[in-house]
Amino acid sequence: MKQYKVIIWGLGSVARVAVRMILEKQSLCLVGAIDVDPKKIGKDAGEIFGFSKTGVIVSDKVDEVLAKEADVVLAYLPTGIDAQGNIDAKPAVDSFCKALNAKKNVITTVPINYYKELHPEIFATLDNCARKNGVTYTPYGLLPGAFGSYIPVILSGIVERVDKLVMNSGEDDQHNTSGWLSYFGYGKDPDTFNSDILANYILNYYKVGVYEIAERLGFDLDDFKGTHEVFAAPQDLPMDVTTVKKGTIYAHRFNMVGYAKGEEKVSLHYVHRICHTIVADPVINSTIHLEGLTNLDVELKGMIPQGEGYVTSTAPTISAIPSVVEAAPGWQQALDLRTIVPVK
Repeated sequence: MKQYKVIIWGLGSVARVAVRMILEKQSLCLVGAIDVDPKKIGKDAGEIFGFSKTGVIVSDKVDEVLAKEADVVLAYLPTGIDAQGNIDAKPAVDSFCKALNAKKNVITTVPINYYKELHPEIFATLDNCARKNGVTYTPYGLLPGAFGSYIPVILSGIVERVDKLVMNSGEDDQHNTSGWLSYFGYGKDPDTFNSDILANYILNYYKVGVYEIAERLGFDLDDFKGTHEVFAAPQDLPMDVTTVKKGTIYAHRFNMVGYAKGEEKVSLHYVHRICHTIVADPVINSTIHLEGLTNLDVELKGMIPQGEGYVTSTAPTISAIPSVVEAAPGWQQALDLRTIVPVK
């Protein structure tokens, strides 16, 4: 059995699942770990998450770690945003190119995904860098994981014709303690909360999936519309980090719709909220509706399980390792790789 050597860059919540999975897989071996958190540097990459030792010490010396013999870098870096809420791709692109120039394949959950059409200059930078070094760059892990475009497109292959595709998904942040949670303004006054930055960020984060699905299904989108709804709590609601008072923000719904000649073709409706077991609306579900010949409806339960919310974002990147290593050099979408199946 071939063993793939792995470097993890960014040891946050997504990497926690990755480290655990690597420890469980016979075909994977962790050889390097990079982070800037002084609380993690110098410690074992397994022990910082409460797992058994990996034998790999977390380092902030990027070039030194990237010089190690490895097949792939799993880049779980934070996403930068500018003052208007636009995704700031430059820090991630610079990091990815550093790894690619070290002749390492790169798989990432950072939402620089399907930029061939949306941001061709970024696509060209990463594609050329990967090709020059004979390695592959694969963005994967949105929505979470394979739900963003992979699963809907695969499902489309079992019907005769798709005229419209609608996805619903979301997550409950009640027990989430990540720093980026502050952007959602839970517990703040909905009348004074400036939601423009949040809306711009989330709509741009997720619309890449809308565009990729549209192209895969042969829809030539000529318009995209995104809307944002804010919900006020009908009662006091508990979070791990605070108590959300009645009348303050407890939920958001983001609607992203791609159109062709005035007709809705691909839509994604995503809910960020807290306490779905206490207050039902807005409902969180993970459903895919294909309308055409024939109609098909699929629901995936447990896409973001409580306590392990990053599993379905992380697992696809782990399972994709063999396919990425064997792929042709350059920018590769997950859907362009050979079928992704669990690694042993």
